[in-house]
Amino acid sequence: MAKKSDAKPSSAAKKERSTEEIQADIDQTRARLVDNIDKLKAETSPQALMAKAKAKAHDVFFNPETGVVRTERVVAVAIGVVGIIIVRRGLKARARRRELQRLREVVWVPVPRSAVSPEVAKVARNAKELSAGPAVIVTSDDLAKGRVPLAIEAAA
Repeated sequence: MAKKSDAKPSSAAKKERSTEEIQADIDQTRARLVDNIDKLKAETSPQALMAKAKAKAHDVFFNPETGVVRTERVVAVAIGVVGIIIVRRGLKARARRRELQRLREVVWVPVPRSAVSPEVAKVARNAKELSAGPAVIVTSDDLAKGRVPLAIEAAA
């Protein structure tokens, strides 16, 4: 077992070092630090990070020892992707149904065609094309020319 005095140099031993030895230690430390920084730069470059990610993804789907495809993992990912697509389509269909329901509740007021913004005209076209029953859009031009439907029933 080493003595405590052997583990750490005494203060007298520290004073015995010359300026050249201290400078040499500083230079060695500086060189090691520069090498470490260069290694860190190389490891964190975008190309190195991409190579690591590719290797990791490859190892997930291929057995690194044999190179055989891991079918159970490929199937699991495929099922996950299909599931996400189905959920997204379901959410979009639900939002579309809600939008159609909202459009069924809209009260149509006669206005001149020039006063209708393109966004409102698009909504009106969608409502007319997608409504369950007959849709009637009456403009002020229609009213002026006497082309008014006798009865307009709200879609139930």
